[in-house]
Amino acid sequence: MKTADRIETLWGIIVLGAAIVGFKLFDLQVMEHAAYWGAAERNRVQVIYETAPRGRFFDRNGVLLASNRLSFALVYVPREKAAESELASLSRALALELRVKSGDILDKLKEAQREEATIRLAEDIPLREMFRLSELKARHPGLYLINDAQRDYPNGSLAGHLLGYLGKMDPKAWRLFKRLGYRIDSRVGRFGLEKVFEDVLRGQDGGMDLEVDARGRLQRILGRREGVPGNDVYLTIDSAVERAAAEGLAASPTRRGAAVAIDPGTGALLALVSAPEFNPGDFLAKEAAPGKISEFDRAISGTYPPGSTFKIVVGAAGLNEDKFNVTDKVLCKGFFELGNKIFLCWKHSGHGLISWYRAVAQSCDVYFYEMGLRTGAELIEGYERRFGFGSKTGVSLPGEAAGKLAGPDALPRGRRRWRQGDTVNLSIGQGGLLATPLQLADMIAAVSRRGERWRPYYTDRIVYAGELGTYRQEPHRLGTIDLKPRVWDDLEKALSLVVSSGTAPAAAVPGLDVRGKTGTAQNPHGRDHAWFVGYASRPGKPARIAVAVLVENGGHGGSVAAPIAREMFKAAFRAPAKSS
Repeated sequence: MKTADRIETLWGIIVLGAAIVGFKLFDLQVMEHAAYWGAAERNRVQVIYETAPRGRFFDRNGVLLASNRLSFALVYVPREKAAESELASLSRALALELRVKSGDILDKLKEAQREEATIRLAEDIPLREMFRLSELKARHPGLYLINDAQRDYPNGSLAGHLLGYLGKMDPKAWRLFKRLGYRIDSRVGRFGLEKVFEDVLRGQDGGMDLEVDARGRLQRILGRREGVPGNDVYLTIDSAVERAAAEGLAASPTRRGAAVAIDPGTGALLALVSAPEFNPGDFLAKEAAPGKISEFDRAISGTYPPGSTFKIVVGAAGLNEDKFNVTDKVLCKGFFELGNKIFLCWKHSGHGLISWYRAVAQSCDVYFYEMGLRTGAELIEGYERRFGFGSKTGVSLPGEAAGKLAGPDALPRGRRRWRQGDTVNLSIGQGGLLATPLQLADMIAAVSRRGERWRPYYTDRIVYAGELGTYRQEPHRLGTIDLKPRVWDDLEKALSLVVSSGTAPAAAVPGLDVRGKTGTAQNPHGRDHAWFVGYASRPGKPARIAVAVLVENGGHGGSVAAPIAREMFKAAFRAPAKSS
């Protein structure tokens, strides 16, 4: 090859090399500028977020149910190429101070490095521990102590099932919330209204922009971001009624059950209690995993035989369809014969000759066996549907159960045909019929309004932060159960006698008109359940409150459930807390 050709080839290689280098510089400085600048900036600037105060919950009267309090948190700012041995040393030091497993701390530190984001290592730190951690912070770059807003429930377990709780995200939830701007250590609503109103309650976090070196050491504070608190939610709940129900259930023989109170004129929930309750604050402190507490809400998800409270529906069906009248008499000997089967009355000695008003007041089973057969299962089943059995009430709470209808049409296909013995059982609220406490509260609320039904709801209003105004929940009327006026009169008079001279004198409140019905529902898995449904008003005024109280395995409704209802009535009307 000639010298000139060699020189030309060499220049070609030089030009090609220069072009490659130039293209790479162009790619680094122009095409990949944003990515590399961001990486460099992450090494230089770190953000320490301070959790914004979460929106508060209030009851209908402005009583605070959930708030926030100032606390301290320990955060870790990830360092460039932090060695695993450094992280392990830091985790061991923190484990001694925080009294936790070093492995748990190490996992969090690795997570922070992997996500290139600050992470909380400890929250709600007592003041006495702050000083020890401050000393540790000086020896380990990347640790910071910050002010933080911690969720607070000033009334302990009051309305625990309704309010719900906060918790950290699992990997699946993190993938979802990450796209919505949440941090990996953000707490979110995991249950109850904290979950339902997550997007309403969540504020905009504040924090500090810090300039740090490659070892994570603070160089200077670049600026501060002010947080924006979340929006406040006012509930329809009356904390006095809620407390009366919760205390009554806690003092009951089994301490298990539910109580629901409704404003019959609007459907607004005044109380929604499931016992045993839990304290959402304890859950936060203990970092319990979901499922470790009693999440099951008996008020909306538990289904039970309604027992003798269902005699209201049987009576409405039979009287409205003229299958019997209030003067028809039945001889109760303490048992009822149907073919070769014997069905007992709860009063084994019998009630004697009895008609409508006394039969309801004394809850005579034999009377309703007879009148149930006269009315017929098909009609009774139709009235079950009218009164809301077998379908959800429509309350906007996850987990509401629809209960279970009973009757010829409700039998699953392929099952045996409906028999008269099934009708006898159905007539006293047994034999496959199941309802939630909320459904029974909805039923008795409709009775108090002579058939007017409203959808149950729990939000009174939402007060938005800033200048966004206020949202107010409007009641939603579902319709009317049409019964003849005389039938409503007959029901009202009978339910009044239940309290004045029947099975529920323990529900009476001096100065109030109280009407209701007891129930003792047979339970194949143990002792009978105790029920009371009823409503109360000032004399001559519309009912202000309707309730359903269930004590699981509590026995007799009149002696166990009715007293709880009485205290709820007294709380609603602000009568003295203890009866004489």
